[in-house]
Amino acid sequence: MRSRRVICVLLFSCLAALAESQPGSNPPKKTTDVKDIKVADLAFLSGSWTGEVGDSKIEQVCSTTDPQVMLCMFRAMDNKGTQAVELYTLRNTATGVEERVRFFSPDLQAEPGDTGLTMKLASFSPDKMVFENPTGTYPKRSTLTRKGNDEFNSHIELVDPQGKASAIDAHWVRVK
Repeated sequence: MRSRRVICVLLFSCLAALAESQPGSNPPKKTTDVKDIKVADLAFLSGSWTGEVGDSKIEQVCSTTDPQVMLCMFRAMDNKGTQAVELYTLRNTATGVEERVRFFSPDLQAEPGDTGLTMKLASFSPDKMVFENPTGTYPKRSTLTRKGNDEFNSHIELVDPQGKASAIDAHWVRVK
């Protein structure tokens, strides 16, 4: 269950880094105050993305018909097929953009004990975006770095209950 949460956070975080790089998008925000960033500023996420984490393929599709809330579907696949499905929203809050994630099996059964995961936007610039987990460390932080209009890298920091740190890195591209 933890690896699925990490992959989902990785996916969203990576895609969010590209928000200001897409043709026709709003000009990049010049603020460092994350309270000023809104879901509407992340409209670039609409559409399809694909990436890899180790031997696993990952994909995401996001819809943005509501400027206050974005709904996204994510899945992770290996050589045996779909291993995880996640639904998440990005929504405006009084403290800035918040990501809420729910995890499911491939047949849409809820993960036992899953109460969801919440990540908060901690910093934002046109080239780099950071989301942090305010209540836990698995994941602790997700950093996205844009590499042009249609690709980016992501770096997820994890700290397990015993204090052991690790990371997950991925490369993402827009599906055209």
